Amino acid sequence: MTRESVVRQEILLKPGDPWDVLKIQESERNLRSIGSFRKVEISSSAASGGELRIATQDAWTLNPQFSVGTEGGDHFVIAGIEENNLLGRGKSVSAFRSQFGPRVRNEYRYGDPRLFGSRHRFAGLFGTTVRGESFGADLARPFFELDAPSAHEIRWFRIVNEDVLYEASEDFSKFTSSYRTLQAEAGRRLPFGGDWTHRAEAGWYYDKADFHPTVDTRAGTLPARRELSGPLAGWSWVQPRYLRENGVNTMDRDEDYNLGNEMKFLAGFAGKEFSSDRDAALYNFIEQQGLSLGPGRFALARLGAAGRVSRGRSENQLLSGNLNFVFKIPEPLPQTLVVHGELNLGKNLDGENQVLLGGNTGLRGYKNHSFAGAKSLLFNAESRFFFPEIPGAAFRRVNSLFRLGAAAFFDAGAAVPEGSGFSPARFKSDIGIGLRAVATRSRHGNLLRIDLAYALNRGPGSDRLVFSLRGGQAFDFFSSSSRKVRQSPASSLAEAAGPEFPSIR
Repeated sequence: MTRESVVRQEILLKPGDPWDVLKIQESERNLRSIGSFRKVEISSSAASGGELRIATQDAWTLNPQFSVGTEGGDHFVIAGIEENNLLGRGKSVSAFRSQFGPRVRNEYRYGDPRLFGSRHRFAGLFGTTVRGESFGADLARPFFELDAPSAHEIRWFRIVNEDVLYEASEDFSKFTSSYRTLQAEAGRRLPFGGDWTHRAEAGWYYDKADFHPTVDTRAGTLPARRELSGPLAGWSWVQPRYLRENGVNTMDRDEDYNLGNEMKFLAGFAGKEFSSDRDAALYNFIEQQGLSLGPGRFALARLGAAGRVSRGRSENQLLSGNLNFVFKIPEPLPQTLVVHGELNLGKNLDGENQVLLGGNTGLRGYKNHSFAGAKSLLFNAESRFFFPEIPGAAFRRVNSLFRLGAAAFFDAGAAVPEGSGFSPARFKSDIGIGLRAVATRSRHGNLLRIDLAYALNRGPGSDRLVFSLRGGQAFDFFSSSSRKVRQSPASSLAEAAGPEFPSIR
């Protein structure tokens, strides 16, 4: 069980403070972000003299795991154990061995959201593959509330892995990648904006990427080495319009969505005088806005731009746009209709980066990595059904352990090379049905997804039926097909470290 002190330290109202609904909502979000609780409720009763009542429901946090599955024609095996509430103090440790196709990885993590009882968080990672060892650390004091006056963070890591370029769902070229990165940032809340929170940030960025050929490296595909170093400066604002929903991307879990305006801009200069191999301007911009469409219905949109400019030429540029609609339908069978659309436009991408579409990036009727390029369009429509509890005393224990659901979906999309257009012949689509299950007492409440998809158009391989058995949703709200471009080495720590200000490469 989570210790009472862990719960108390996340409550932003102290005895004697005036009632503040915004701080109560922030306190609930902070508690939910710990990940140890199924439910969090904070209330106050006038009859009790304004006393706060804080109710939390603990979840299972010791999770031995063994999973075997398939997605988009690739098979995986994952075995390991994780404890996400060590000694009831909210700390996490884990050890896993995973094999996805022929690639094997061992990984060990430690996370501490309140280092030595402070507002600092720490995350550490150590991993091994046949290509080498990877390790890193993240130490941060985040903006734990909208009114927090300051924040700082330092990240350091070395990642060694095998990068793969794909063509028609096959491994086209392989090479060893080695990344070394150090990023330090400090931020300050600015004293203006009314109900908007404005923050300024500054720091330093160092990134070195080396690539080494293997026997599977195709001629002309090895990416160029790069080394970037220099100062960073950023600006962000948040308009808090948070919405708490249940049954969107999970079942039996509360989810937080901000329908207010959020903007983040980070820019920097990598100069030769700072040990860079070139002079380059770096930028990363995200603009997000939501809209309430009534109870249980909302829209969420995001625009993004990231990349570099060097010698008058853009490098690794990615422009993206995402639009999502969520409609909850309570009768006759509770369901949530999710409609997702995204556009990604890459230009002069670094040699290890591709925009990919396939079974693992939202186009479920086709093998993984079936379509590769620099630009993509993706559309998904999925109706997610939630079954009621099975009646009868004999099923009481089953009802307490699992929630069950189903889905019907349609996917369509295209990925094309830089310089090519989105002609109708390039678009591929599929339809399908699936089952969903979630362990109600687990910490994450992650879905088990079983899908059977039928490709409406020919793709790589002869099979049009693709079966998937995998955890999590088939597509993200934001830029599913550009994961390989957006994923900096720092994101290897993201799962343990929590949300971070956008990294740039």
